Amino acid sequence: MTFDDFRDLISAHTNPVVLLEGRREIPESIVPAARRFAFLLSTSFPSMRFRSGNAPGTDAAFASGINDHDSNRLELFLPHVGHRKAVAGPRTLSVGSLTPESRVVVAESAVKASPRNRGLFDSKVPRLRAKGNYLLRDTLKVTGYGSAFPPPVAGFFYADPDDPMAGGTGHTIRVCRNHGVPVILQQDWLGWIPDLESGKKPGPPKK
Repeated sequence: MTFDDFRDLISAHTNPVVLLEGRREIPESIVPAARRFAFLLSTSFPSMRFRSGNAPGTDAAFASGINDHDSNRLELFLPHVGHRKAVAGPRTLSVGSLTPESRVVVAESAVKASPRNRGLFDSKVPRLRAKGNYLLRDTLKVTGYGSAFPPPVAGFFYADPDDPMAGGTGHTIRVCRNHGVPVILQQDWLGWIPDLESGKKPGPPKK
């Protein structure tokens, strides 16, 4: 996806939500670029909201860029209440907030993306169930929850350059693709920074 394609996508939505996330292990050289990118998105698209998983690494780098401009537009989805409480923002949603029925629906989407983890979501073993909650958190970021937390219209990721589908980041990318949410990886969004810095604004939707 090009930057112009993204502008066209966003222009069709009144209050779009986008994902900003990725690997915990991120090169130090990428951290300031991710922070700058998120800041520029926030300033360039004033009606946009941003969703992340509140993890260290890429999530934290992106979140810092949003917080540099407007922390009220950042949504943090948590695997459990109190997760990294010191950095949690004003808009949060925990897996523990799901109704039993909603948890089943989200778990179905999680299993579709990562079938080998099926046993984690209803495990009676605390350690395994906790691991499952992290994957449910990653899934919930894509499915959304009620009118207050609608599904995102796109997702920006810093993924493993050698294996983009690895780990929780790969799981979230698969959920995005299963739900028709466009995925933009670092080889694309890093190249958008000059366009954002130039002050390009959203244009009218393509006919």
